[in-house]
Amino acid sequence: MSETSVGKLIVRHIEELEAALRFVRGSMSQSLGNAVADLIDDRRRALDWDGEVNRNLNEGIWFAPSEWRTANYDDENYDLYVEFEETDCLDGEEAETWIGAFCGFAGSGIRLRLKTNALGQRDWKTLLRTETKVIDQLVEGGFLCDPKKGELAALISIERDKLAEAFAEEDFDEALQPVGWAFDRIANQRSTFDELVEAIRKVR
Repeated sequence: MSETSVGKLIVRHIEELEAALRFVRGSMSQSLGNAVADLIDDRRRALDWDGEVNRNLNEGIWFAPSEWRTANYDDENYDLYVEFEETDCLDGEEAETWIGAFCGFAGSGIRLRLKTNALGQRDWKTLLRTETKVIDQLVEGGFLCDPKKGELAALISIERDKLAEAFAEEDFDEALQPVGWAFDRIANQRSTFDELVEAIRKVR
């Protein structure tokens, strides 16, 4: 379909498109944010980890064991911490909505990404490249590691049909199971991540 044909179609259906976008960015995103926050915060509290879990997904979610906090800092700096985030579409742009990211629109997605306040991006990339033993263990455990981009993350794959049913039934437990599994992968690899924290502290 040509751009002119698409434009014509959009204009003819602009009321439906605008209404749908408002609904997705409004009540649907709020419902999804509440469900994600409840799931992550329940697990975080059960482990007695630090963190901030906002119900508005745009305001961020992060968590980490208190033992990963950077020593001798007054503010909340961590040698390693986990952040819930969306990934870009294949064209490098963000999905227009969180629902789109959860559904994998145009190659976008969601993940739990490991980050650090203690190192600059250059040192962090070097660490991911040189700590081969630790990184190999994490990759074998299902984690993504891309030293060139400085990325270490647990990817999350949501089934679109299950998410659709979750909104219909107002019950997100089954649809968001992959989010819980990603959290659990991180918790189960705690000892390996502790080794990574020690490596970060040696560099810092």
